[in-house]
This record gives sequence, structure tokens and C-alpha cells, in this order.
Amino acid sequence: MILEQRESTAVRILIDGYNLLFQSQLVGRGRGPHWLKAARQRLIGHLSSRLTPELASQTRIVFDASQGIEPTHDETLPSGMQIVFANDHSEADDLLEELIRRHHAPKSLTVVSSDMRVRRCARARRAISLDSETFLDRLHAGSFGIEVVVDEQSVGDDSPTMTDEQVNFWLREFGDF
Repeated sequence: MILEQRESTAVRILIDGYNLLFQSQLVGRGRGPHWLKAARQRLIGHLSSRLTPELASQTRIVFDASQGIEPTHDETLPSGMQIVFANDHSEADDLLEELIRRHHAPKSLTVVSSDMRVRRCARARRAISLDSETFLDRLHAGSFGIEVVVDEQSVGDDSPTMTDEQVNFWLREFGDF
């Protein structure tokens, strides 16, 4: 089960999912029946495209469990990135604090949240604490993963920018449109 994965997997980046999502420009404007799921998928896709494969496999994103609006289940993506819902906790912050306290090497952990309670817990365990906006800025600057370099010869090039594994994942997710 995912609890065993929480304990055994070396997590280097722990993300407060909705906190990061609502600090980003990925929420979108529509509020259709599945807008939140679509926004989560945009965030996950964005992180997957910006983090190196090694960092993606060591990243866990924690979301609040939706209150019966839509089913929420934990999953590990093909990249190794873990998506966890705080189903057994009153809110994601409680699970984030538990994961920070239980981490075997908190000094090697980066916690991404603008929530002061989560940030205090991270600092108390000597983990690196980044607010969501700073993390996004660093992510876009290439400080957390893949640096984006524009090669003038490749502008307009139609070569794929995702691995076959990533393409297959997104086809499974959105293939029924």
C-alpha cells in the first residue's frame, strides 16, 4: 500500500499540492464538473516536464482528499512521482507534518508549501522549506531540474519533447476525448 511506499521511498521533494497549484497559473478559468482534477493534472504534467527523471522519481505531491466530490486514490506515475491524497487525515497539512516528522533524513528533504504551519514543521526538522512561489520561480529558472535552453535551430522543430513513457501516460489519461 502507499503507506509502505511512504516509508521506503527516498523522497527529496515533498509538495503541498493544492498550495502549489493555487500559486501557479495552472488552475484555469473553467469550473466544470472535473475542473479540479484537470487542474491537478496540469500541475503534475508541468512538474513532470520540468523536473529531471531522478528528481521526479523522488517527488511526492500531497493533496487534500476531496469531500466526496470525486474519487481520490494514491498513485505512482511512470516517472516514479507519487501522488498522495490525505484520505485518512483531516487535511493535507496533517499528512505533510507526519511525513516530515517520519522522514529518515530530513536535512535532504525540500518541503514546498506557503502554509506557515507546514514550513515551521519543516524547519524544526532542519528540512529545506520553500514557499510555493519561490519553488515555481526556481523551477522555471531551471534550478530544480531541467534547464530550458532555446536553441535557435530547434525553434519550429516538431520533434517530440516527451519520452515515450510520458506520451503513453498522457494518452491513457486523456485518450478518451
